[in-house]
Amino acid sequence: MQLQVNFEKAPCQEIPLVGFLFSRGGRLLEKVPVQKGLLELKTPDKNPRELRLLIAPAADGRIDAVTTLAALEKFKPYEASLVANPRGGWLALTIPDFVASFWRLRMCRIRGRVIKQFSIGDLTQDRGICNARVHVCEVDRVRWWIDRIPDWVILKIPEIIVEPQWPIPVPEPGPDWSAVALNPQPLPPAEKPAFGAVSELRRDWSSRITLAQSERLAAVLDSNVSQRLLSGNVRAIRSVLVEQFQVFHPYFCGIPWLWPYFYRCDEIALTYTDLNGGFETQYWYWDDGDQPDIYLWVEYLIDGVWTTVYKPAIPCHTYWNYACGSSLTVRITDPRVRWECNDVVGGDIVWIKTIGSSASVVHIQQTDLNVPVQGKNFNRIGLSDVSVWASANPVGEFRRPFGGGLSFVVQFGSGLPSNGMYYYRWNYRKLRNADLSPAAPMLPASLHGGQALYKSYTYEFFDAALHKHIGVNSFKLGPVTQNGHDDLFIIPPAYPSAAPVSAPELNPLWDQNTVTVSFDSAKFADGLYEFTLELFDVNGNKLTAIPRHLFQVPDYASFAPSLDAPDAYVQLSAPGSASAYRMNARIDNQRCEAQIYQIKVNGSEVASNCCGFVPYPPNANIEVAFRAYHPHNFATFDFVVQKGTCDDPVQSALTHAAGLVIGDVGVYGRDASSIYRHGFTPAQLLGICSAEGKAAFAEQLGVSVLTTDGSYRLYTLDASALAAFALEPV
Repeated sequence: MQLQVNFEKAPCQEIPLVGFLFSRGGRLLEKVPVQKGLLELKTPDKNPRELRLLIAPAADGRIDAVTTLAALEKFKPYEASLVANPRGGWLALTIPDFVASFWRLRMCRIRGRVIKQFSIGDLTQDRGICNARVHVCEVDRVRWWIDRIPDWVILKIPEIIVEPQWPIPVPEPGPDWSAVALNPQPLPPAEKPAFGAVSELRRDWSSRITLAQSERLAAVLDSNVSQRLLSGNVRAIRSVLVEQFQVFHPYFCGIPWLWPYFYRCDEIALTYTDLNGGFETQYWYWDDGDQPDIYLWVEYLIDGVWTTVYKPAIPCHTYWNYACGSSLTVRITDPRVRWECNDVVGGDIVWIKTIGSSASVVHIQQTDLNVPVQGKNFNRIGLSDVSVWASANPVGEFRRPFGGGLSFVVQFGSGLPSNGMYYYRWNYRKLRNADLSPAAPMLPASLHGGQALYKSYTYEFFDAALHKHIGVNSFKLGPVTQNGHDDLFIIPPAYPSAAPVSAPELNPLWDQNTVTVSFDSAKFADGLYEFTLELFDVNGNKLTAIPRHLFQVPDYASFAPSLDAPDAYVQLSAPGSASAYRMNARIDNQRCEAQIYQIKVNGSEVASNCCGFVPYPPNANIEVAFRAYHPHNFATFDFVVQKGTCDDPVQSALTHAAGLVIGDVGVYGRDASSIYRHGFTPAQLLGICSAEGKAAFAEQLGVSVLTTDGSYRLYTLDASALAAFALEPV
């Protein structure tokens, strides 16, 4: 079968073509290049009604891998009609100029940076995320498949646009609209609400749509566009969607069920970020008069596994009409992504940095500090003032104990390891019980418990097509036994290519921070512990005269540069020498408790059942009581009394209470059982509903533990309670 292939209008530059012959059912029968305007097919003679012939430009090398109609669609093929001529041959195929105009390739340079905001103490910085895997995708133009969208979907659009229902329900916690809004620009993140997160998020999203999109809304309501949109004519509505598609993104963004119909995305490149978080790639695209629409999603190596850390909804986070060469900023918020790719520190340095990813060791109170809180003494020794993800804490307000899985992060200088300083080991001993009474004397014991520890590194490699990729491997630091000392771990060199690692791969790198120990603190009884970091030479001899300036800690205010560890953080062995680094930290893994009690009238429970109706006489004393408890007072609580759907600021302020569970708060007195109670008059509770003498109320109590693992707050130890009552006059 031979067919002549012509262009309706000769293109300015030669366009190589390839023909695809499919069966009517979509099975690929043949793929043949067009040579000198002639397409020669070897498929045996068949009824042309059973065949589908498509011609596509062949300049994009990715077309070589196409084997299906769906995959071919992105190359904008022209489907030709097979028509026999009277002599038994085939009529020439003429490619319309309208189709050929989309077959010009252009190069687009796509570049940007992946960043994350990190907070350690009162220091907050945007840091580039290195060695992240960035997937670069192009969002296809809706005009290419608008006719395939079902009519019932098209007919829904006028209702969505003309009468939008804001806010659109979203599941908790919902997408972080505040961080990226309608286009993923590097906007400063807004403070997240601490209470009623869903309602606050919806209210914020509604206001953004209403205000920020007012000009686009006016465009939608243009008389001509509006008439076509409201015509009820499916073809007219499709036409409006193609012409005004960018106007519709803010509306479609909040309606997930629409996304599969209107948005398609093809991956065009896979690239990796450099040590500053930067990435860059080139993309050849079909020049149809518009700039490409670019969507990005990101993976990161977590525990040796490529894990998705940024993949927002396509309609809400696409760079529409991307200006080729302009810089894109991808701000990730996934709390699992750590602060890595630090600069190498020169010399023989042991910089003890954090517990977890955020709790600076110098932000842990090392000595007794009794400060009254809500009328009660509160000893801050061993507690941190760290702010962790979704849980802020004032600097200098030491009130967080440690719990859960803990890890100690250290950076070693480039002068290590050496024969004179080769191994390290963490020890612990309990100093005080949970109530801070003296603990039974004990000798220091290894914190590692024989647990193996590996340090991961990345390296580069190239596939058969010479595309660069990032691989991952790891080196076992220990434990080893030397000279009668168990649980010794090798001090890692600055670069994995150096001894004793000697990584054989291409360009190996690892995080300069090292998780030197990880352990489950729940295996320890609650209390105050001393943790010490010891050093050993290559033969396993314990070092007892270490220059004290070798032990470094973060700067209290700026974190970096490091400072010599103060006396409270070292075990001095002689003037200018130390035998170990030391620090105190409080361990507590206790759960919170929350309970709301029945309303009492004049000292007695008067509700006859659990239905919550509370009859009251004139001048009654109506007691509201609840229990907000933590065994060692490491928790805060928030108690709210909401009256119906009313906004009564006087009543709300009077009945609301929030603070530590340690003592009295607001009008509520706390007894020895951690029960808070207060008696209100009917008028104080009824407030703006006093005229009717009755109202319904909801009571909500949340008790939030302060315990942290240095990266997150241990919210699984929280407790909450919910109750309701209705006041009615006797």
